[in-house]
Amino acid sequence: MNPTSQARSRFRRYASIATLFAMLSVGPAPYVQSQSNNPAGLMSIRLEQKNGDESKTVPQNTVFHNGNILRFRLTSRIAGYLYVVDKGTTGQTTTLFPVSSGKDPQNRIEPDQTMVVPAMGDGWFEVSGPSGFDTIYLLVSSTPVLIPPAAVPEAHESPESTLPPNLLPRCNDEIFRVRGECIDSSAGAAPLPPNAPVPRELVPFAKSAARDIILTDDGDGVTVKPAPSAKLPLIYTFRLAHLQ
Repeated sequence: MNPTSQARSRFRRYASIATLFAMLSVGPAPYVQSQSNNPAGLMSIRLEQKNGDESKTVPQNTVFHNGNILRFRLTSRIAGYLYVVDKGTTGQTTTLFPVSSGKDPQNRIEPDQTMVVPAMGDGWFEVSGPSGFDTIYLLVSSTPVLIPPAAVPEAHESPESTLPPNLLPRCNDEIFRVRGECIDSSAGAAPLPPNAPVPRELVPFAKSAARDIILTDDGDGVTVKPAPSAKLPLIYTFRLAHLQ
């Protein structure tokens, strides 16, 4: 074999090794993305309000009033399982997603899948209850989990309506003067603080779930992204502000 043929042979051998190495390197990527930090995010959240036959997307930190008709529109960016539990201002909790229980709760989510919450009918619900913040907990897991039935509040538990006035929703005066909208910057999607309590039915999962998220305003709503070190399961909240 002459030097030219030997050089060509070595080149083909190295090229084959390089190709095999590249295939091995990129193979596990979909699994890694679905379990940790997908560049597209974890989920986008839109809050929609209905007025007669018309509906529109509204700012997530709007202060609503009893009787307003709302729904959440969620778009998943990953594959997994979604659970949504609401703790109202009365202290009562309700599972909003999935609405069915048992062996087939139908809460599997896929990338770019859009769903409305609550998952009953067309998803619309009426704002009600004492003034304050409904705290909506969103749990995303890579495997199914069993959420037990909501616990009935005990007699000694005080509803959130007894909160002092400085912890109730308040309009940003500057925004109200300019746009005529009642906005409370503390409402909307938010991380769950490390030591914050959660509804009893979520306690077993919240202890091990990641809580670090990054929020990005995308115009019509907000995109939730896991922090670089966060893995599934992951839990975060949405504070819905309303006045009677």
